[in-house]
Amino acid sequence: MNYQFIRDLQGRPIAQFDMGCETFSRWFSEELGDNQQQISTLFAAIQQLQSEQIKEYVLPGMEITLVLDPDEVEVRSKTLDFDAPDELPEGTELYDQESMSGCGLDDFIRVLSSWRDFVDGR
Repeated sequence: MNYQFIRDLQGRPIAQFDMGCETFSRWFSEELGDNQQQISTLFAAIQQLQSEQIKEYVLPGMEITLVLDPDEVEVRSKTLDFDAPDELPEGTELYDQESMSGCGLDDFIRVLSSWRDFVDGR
C-alpha cells in the first residue's frame, strides 16, 4: 500500500493513497484527521483484537465506516449501504472502487503509526 501525507494550505493533514485505496485517503483525512484520542482508541482496539478479547471493531464515521478484525481492515462509504435499483440496464456495472478499500491489519497498523507521528509533528 503506497501513501504519502501532506498538509493543505490551512495546515490540516491530508493522506494520499494510491488508486484502489482512495477510501483510505478520505478516511484518514476527513474522518480521523488529527484526533489523537481517536487514534489512541484505535490502537487500544487493535490490541484487543490481537489478544482475542474482541472479534471485531466497528467505527462508524460521518461518511465512512471502519471495520477491523484480527486479519483485515475495511473502510466503506456509507453510500454503499443504499440499495441499487433492482433492475439496471443490461451490461451496467456499479463502480465502487472509490467507495471501499481494504488491507491487512499489519499494514493498517504501520499506516496508522505513521499517521499518528505525522499529525503529532514527529
